[in-house]
Amino acid sequence: MPALLKELCLIIALTAAGVAYSLISGQAPAPWTVAELDAGEIRFEDATTIDPIWVDARPESAYDEAHIEGAISLNEDNWDDALFNLMGLWLETPRPIVVYCASESCGTSKRIAERLRADLADAEIYSLFGGWQP
Repeated sequence: MPALLKELCLIIALTAAGVAYSLISGQAPAPWTVAELDAGEIRFEDATTIDPIWVDARPESAYDEAHIEGAISLNEDNWDDALFNLMGLWLETPRPIVVYCASESCGTSKRIAERLRADLADAEIYSLFGGWQP
């Protein structure tokens, strides 16, 4: 019995040391912190590493002024035509889709991403956290 107790104490001590190291070094978030990203969101830095299909959910005038290179303009005003173009591109080369709008307070990218998830159920779709500023 004493050997079992020693092993149990050793396991507990090693686990506590691992947890403490992970929290102090920043490798794991503190359990009491709130996640910055909502479900389905992605940061720009992370999105660029997955070579996504970019979808610009801003008004057409903003898209004409500036947009991420290769992005497709898709918003409530041009939904049918732009969705057809997006589906064609995605079927040709399936990649994750990242929807962006102008700022963090803009909820358009989240709404468009939700609508796309309903129309392209097999696609991996994100909204860009914080929006995009040219």
